[in-house]
Amino acid sequence: MRAYLPISHSDLSGFLASQSFDADQVFAPTPAFISENLDCDEEEIEYLLSVLAGESALELRGSQAGAGLVLAIELENSQCGENYEASLTLTAPITWGQVQCALLAHHGDDELIWFATQEIEQELDKWR
Repeated sequence: MRAYLPISHSDLSGFLASQSFDADQVFAPTPAFISENLDCDEEEIEYLLSVLAGESALELRGSQAGAGLVLAIELENSQCGENYEASLTLTAPITWGQVQCALLAHHGDDELIWFATQEIEQELDKWR
């Protein structure tokens, strides 16, 4: 299942270093979210969830000029805990191998900027 993790710059740096991150909650296509958005296909659901994660990520940034950071991750069923409206808890840490890409959110912009996993480490200092 594709999920979206808002993450601070310092937590992302730590995740890169350790290759593991213990997140409490991620934005994901829960049954409640899907039932509220029955008119949306899978791609539209993912877009809506990524925007929600981007809004949350803006609250985690270090400065008003910095971007909000979101990681798109591929969860295993065994990692999925309790479901909420648009999120779920995790029962196990996320590994770096589950990261699909990074998304940058900027205040006032619904479009997120996509970066491949191999670009994250080289771009990280620019995202402060």
